[in-house]
Amino acid sequence: MKQERSMRLGRAVVVAVGLLGCGGAELDSVDALDSVGQEIVGGVEARPNSHPWIVSLQNGVSHFCGGSLVRIGAREESNIVITAAHCVADGMPDWVVAGAHDLRRPTSGQVRVRVKRAVLHPNYNPDTTMNDIAVLQLQSPIPFGPSVQFGPSAAGEGGWCGQSPQMRPNLTPQLASGLTIGPVCLPAAGEQVPDNTQTTIAGWGLTREGGYDTSDILMQVGVPTVGSNQLARAYASQGIHIDPNAMLGAGYSQGGKDSCQGDSGGPLVVKGARGYTLQGITSFGVGCARPGLPGVYARVSNYIPWINQQIKTYGQ
Repeated sequence: MKQERSMRLGRAVVVAVGLLGCGGAELDSVDALDSVGQEIVGGVEARPNSHPWIVSLQNGVSHFCGGSLVRIGAREESNIVITAAHCVADGMPDWVVAGAHDLRRPTSGQVRVRVKRAVLHPNYNPDTTMNDIAVLQLQSPIPFGPSVQFGPSAAGEGGWCGQSPQMRPNLTPQLASGLTIGPVCLPAAGEQVPDNTQTTIAGWGLTREGGYDTSDILMQVGVPTVGSNQLARAYASQGIHIDPNAMLGAGYSQGGKDSCQGDSGGPLVVKGARGYTLQGITSFGVGCARPGLPGVYARVSNYIPWINQQIKTYGQ
């Protein structure tokens, strides 16, 4: 019997249709914080400003999906957000909110910008969830920073990206508190993530499968990547086809840690030489944090030529 895939949307919390997204095992200094809740399934509260690329997609003042701010060349601002196609297939969000931690308690570091355009991948298929990726063009660019000085190792040809000072163990929270908004790095086209690589997912989604309340506080959890064959077998048992070129799996065999409804579109990142790289976009799962059913993410490296074309066309 085919199981209905759970898209992890928060616009209308429907248990049968819910998407993924929350994380942090690579972040030892962050994971050391005491858990104050389970807003991402099995997760902990993220340290404020430790995910400077994550944004909240909102209609009115209601969060329903996540997204990631990416760099446009060497500019110190961006009007481009990457999210899941299923988040915007039924219409654009009203707002993107960057620099947020507690959605109910805005700070001076938050930026709220209108969305101008949503561009879905031309081959997105809502029935199979293939090519579950979209680019949002904002009405005006969001400035990066304020930031600390990262040095040459953090800067590529287009400038720095993927920097999270509070994830660096040699910096105290007080010294690292300057960076509130910054871009995530993009992977190289076709880049592969080895099996069992620790990744971080984050978001404002549900704390448990079947719940009704999304988290006001940004949560994170760390999960390892799952081999393509293992992922395909797991979902074949549910009557769901996995395309290993377009989809990436992450989670524990025993379950317990996962993204859930409201986390869709958010980032799955891996720490690399330049910084944190966006390797996955929270897409779907069967339920949340179930044993033997890891979360499924759009594999970003499969879409780099298309992403770059959208940045070239719509980046301001």
